[in-house]
Amino acid sequence: MKNFGAAQLILVNPCPLEGARKMAVHAQDILEKAIIVDTFEKALAMVDTSVGTTSSPGGFVRAAITPREVTTLTGNVGIVIGRESSGLTNEEIEQCDFIVSIPASQEYPVLNAASACCILLYELFTCKEKDERQRSGVIRKQILKEFDTISAIIEKREHRKRIWRIVLKRVLSRAFLTERETTVLLGLFRRIKTVLQATPSQKR
Repeated sequence: MKNFGAAQLILVNPCPLEGARKMAVHAQDILEKAIIVDTFEKALAMVDTSVGTTSSPGGFVRAAITPREVTTLTGNVGIVIGRESSGLTNEEIEQCDFIVSIPASQEYPVLNAASACCILLYELFTCKEKDERQRSGVIRKQILKEFDTISAIIEKREHRKRIWRIVLKRVLSRAFLTERETTVLLGLFRRIKTVLQATPSQKR
């Protein structure tokens, strides 16, 4: 993380960190300011876009993106690295906005956690356009908040609302929106919400 300029480490129910501090050497500051949470959901809530890592993407409905494609995502991107022994569970991967798989030999395609993390952070660090793509996540969060209100008005089925939100979040994460475009989009969602709230329910 220190090598490639990534400063914020989030740990979910970690083991004791004494050994990690000895191995960190000059990167102990990253461990010192690491955020520790007790649930996976709390960790995901701290980033705009989450990217789960897997060596076996074939078992999932959605296609995995490549390490290079991770650099096209915008906002505060969280790379989700699983356990050294078993990686991420299928349930954890399903909660991530995207999944990424690193191409490797078919004879032994499973990378250890440190190697996978290193490759992904390298791609993000060397991306020439990373500064241009780092839009503020604040407006996207506001758009999603307005969308949640809208979907609550027009749809009662929770699974349908969840799917809509997942798709919208992925679209916003991969779109190269300018600040002006995100502002216009937010205004549109707010206008839709206002009209729906002013419309009698029996006429919807």
